[in-house]
Amino acid sequence: MNNKNKVLVIGLDGVTFDLILDWINENKLPFLNKLLKNGVHAELKSTIPMFTPTAWTSFSTGMNPGGHGITGFFKRKENSYDVTLSNMIKNQDQGKKIWNILSENEKKVIVMNIPLTYPPEKVNGFMISGMMTPTNSNNFTFPSSLKYEILNNINNYRINPLNVYEEGKEIDFISELSQLVEIRTKTALYLMNQIDWDFFMVVFNETDYIQHAFWKYIDMNHPQHDQEKSNKYVKELLSFYQRIDNKINEIVNCSGENTTIVIMSDHGFGSLYKFIHVNNWLLKMGLIKLKRNVITQTKYLLHRLQITPNNIYKILLKLNFGNIRLKMGKKKGRKMLEHFFLSFSDVDWKRTKAYSLGAMGQIFINVKGREPLGIVNKNEEYEELRNFIIHKLSNLSDPDTYMPVVEKIYKKEEIYSGSYYEKMPDIVFIPCHGYIGFEEFEFSSNSVFSSPKGISGTHRPNGILIMSGTNVKNGKKLSNSIKIEDVAPTILKLFNISIPDKMDGAVILEAFKNRQI
Repeated sequence: MNNKNKVLVIGLDGVTFDLILDWINENKLPFLNKLLKNGVHAELKSTIPMFTPTAWTSFSTGMNPGGHGITGFFKRKENSYDVTLSNMIKNQDQGKKIWNILSENEKKVIVMNIPLTYPPEKVNGFMISGMMTPTNSNNFTFPSSLKYEILNNINNYRINPLNVYEEGKEIDFISELSQLVEIRTKTALYLMNQIDWDFFMVVFNETDYIQHAFWKYIDMNHPQHDQEKSNKYVKELLSFYQRIDNKINEIVNCSGENTTIVIMSDHGFGSLYKFIHVNNWLLKMGLIKLKRNVITQTKYLLHRLQITPNNIYKILLKLNFGNIRLKMGKKKGRKMLEHFFLSFSDVDWKRTKAYSLGAMGQIFINVKGREPLGIVNKNEEYEELRNFIIHKLSNLSDPDTYMPVVEKIYKKEEIYSGSYYEKMPDIVFIPCHGYIGFEEFEFSSNSVFSSPKGISGTHRPNGILIMSGTNVKNGKKLSNSIKIEDVAPTILKLFNISIPDKMDGAVILEAFKNRQI
């Protein structure tokens, strides 16, 4: 066996110690228990917003979102209010990803299933793209010839799930996710044996998918909690995690000696009771104005009559057509929604002062000279408007409970820096437990608050980090200050490769026996 140092990273999307730590300590997840005893662990602070595309990009670049520019699945097109998909950065100005840096330093890399890596890029090794890869794409590997190897050696290889969670079809959903975990593991083991690699990374998104669907069974206070079903499906959830635990064991055992193991997630998880529809709130406050033409006013009438994307989706779920959304994909689905429902194309930008784009509570001011039809001057008017919005957000409460729904509010300068600072949201808020400021589509509901359907869990700030290896301390819990941006520079340090100045993260020195790694 080759004695060179290697690094293996296994991403478990959305995993939180709030769920798995008791199972680990009770030895119900024996391999993770072993890693904790023989290594270090910590809560890993996610990005703001705590969102899959944002967080995994901050991991790969070691930069805060202001450095790489990704704040969600969608972004505003240049010089337009039209919305387009965000794919992971390909522009070197936005920061090189860790696999780029390792490749340039002649390290062999295998990168597999990381969100927003479509289309795959050239690396010194293999890359298989992950979440946001179009279902029917033939261009999901580098080199392109690798796809034939994968399809010939891995039965039913696929990146995306075939079906969404639907009430009453829980076992089918678990079965589909379990198949994906098996496919992911078989592919990882196959690739590990093809080249003499230095860095290997695979992400399991299935942990995120199952938590979005099953969190109501964990939280006894959840409005959708059903104790009888909970008794059954919490066991199923544990069984699913035990499968994950076994697969991690298989992959680690295949990695060989002198391998530093990193198990991490991009964000944590918790209950979702209600969506906060930020654009509806801004519309209600008069900060968004709609066009007065017939088409827009007709859409607005439908909006007021509760004929909205959310309500249509709830009907589709009841009719067992929930998979339509999955099959159409985000891009095609969005185009269809824009034809029939209120969207940014219906906003009168010459009278609009603020808007929300993307999920997780992002608010942009319609700034003159920055936005195409901006009307707010970047001076006292800008600050007064931000302070007004922050004051109103601070007092926003759930009409059913009268409890506040916003935990923290940030101005952009408090949390962002870097090349894309100007493109960052002017205000970002983190909701209280049970809420999410969600706007995957601009006006998906006709109210400020709505109850979710087909989803009962959402993202929270603290993910997980577990590290184990020859020079890693044993059985130590690290400080609570470790951020997702810190992982990439730590990996580069393990390879004795210089850390780029653009990286915001710091080496996690407290994890190691010898700090002079």
